[in-house]
Amino acid sequence: MIELERVTKRFGELAAVSDLCLVVEPGELFAFLGPNGAGKTTTVKLISGLLQPSSGVVRVCRYDLAREPLEAKRRLSYIP
Repeated sequence: MIELERVTKRFGELAAVSDLCLVVEPGELFAFLGPNGAGKTTTVKLISGLLQPSSGVVRVCRYDLAREPLEAKRRLSYIP
């Protein structure tokens, strides 16, 4: 399961992702679609732990990426 709870990522004054709530249940397929600058890559980097959110919580298999990064990352595969 991937869960984002009120996630925001700011780069200075620019909010690349703003107050995003998302749940992807086990067995579901999910795709990010949208125009350039919509926050797709930033969101994937937040889920994979390459970026830290400015606010909010990211969980992978119920492990909080900020509190238990190794356990969360062990359960995720990411190929850019």
